[in-house]
Amino acid sequence: MKEFEIIPLSKDDWKDKPIMMNYTTEGYFDVRISESADSFHIDMKKKEYEIPVAHTCDYPDYLFADWWEGAQAWGIVSDDNKLLACIECCPEEWSNRLMVTELWVSDELQRQGIGTRLMNIVKEKAEKDGRRAIILETQSCNVRAIAFYKSQGFQMAGIDSCCYGNYDIRDHNVRFNLVYFIRPDIVRAQKEDLPEILELQYLAYQSEAALFGSKDIPPLKETLAELENEFENGIILKMVDDNGKIVGSVRSKSDETTVYVGKLMVHPDFQKKGYGKKLLREIERFYLNKRFELFTSTRSVDNIRLYEKMGYKKYKEEMITDELVFVYLEKKK
Repeated sequence: MKEFEIIPLSKDDWKDKPIMMNYTTEGYFDVRISESADSFHIDMKKKEYEIPVAHTCDYPDYLFADWWEGAQAWGIVSDDNKLLACIECCPEEWSNRLMVTELWVSDELQRQGIGTRLMNIVKEKAEKDGRRAIILETQSCNVRAIAFYKSQGFQMAGIDSCCYGNYDIRDHNVRFNLVYFIRPDIVRAQKEDLPEILELQYLAYQSEAALFGSKDIPPLKETLAELENEFENGIILKMVDDNGKIVGSVRSKSDETTVYVGKLMVHPDFQKKGYGKKLLREIERFYLNKRFELFTSTRSVDNIRLYEKMGYKKYKEEMITDELVFVYLEKKK
């Protein structure tokens, strides 16, 4: 079997190139919504058509549509510059999710694993960028697409019963919103999590201590009582793996104008995977229209590089000792 190369698609070359989303389906999910005084019930049952139904797109989709700000795309292109398959994604910054806005594989390349390869590119990007989830939409009548997305780890996130028209339920064309969660999860820490977070802190900051050849640094001297005080006066997030183990954390406190972010940490076994970005993005989501401030040692080159990639800019330095100098960075929304 020929191995097709997937390449980045540039906006200059591929913007407004039409994609005809035509397909044939053998079935649909029959959506029924009912309600009572104190409840809603949605039932979605898969049913088969007596005769397969062809869905022909009246209006083509286009790559790099104007409303998808920051979109990126990858695809397979033939020797004569014909698009054979593609995937496009776009960040939804306010929710820290990545949207798959297009996924298309031509008939001649289907059932060769191309869809999986394209989706893996987006999954890798979502993890690298620290996104918490990947989202996409499909239709209740596109049972093959639904089966594919489920095989990729996507699950139901919700429906829109009138996205395309007022009779989508009758027409078996209900919008399905699917989601793929990027692990590990990030949630707000509880007070009982603090001893484990402090233990993680002592471990994660060993590399920082090594930069100075001394363990006499504030993160390694913090007490549980001090951490409990931070918990009572701010926000602490935890990142947990599939076994419930805390593998990352970040905390913040704020005043009327500024959010002070601190103690961004990731377990050594989970570093270099984009989780620091993910934690930072998540803590920022708790605040609107605020200035963000954080600091680190001038020797923490990797930390400074991460913060600058996330939009923070240096604005001052403070000498603590002859060996320890803090650099302060800020980000204004």
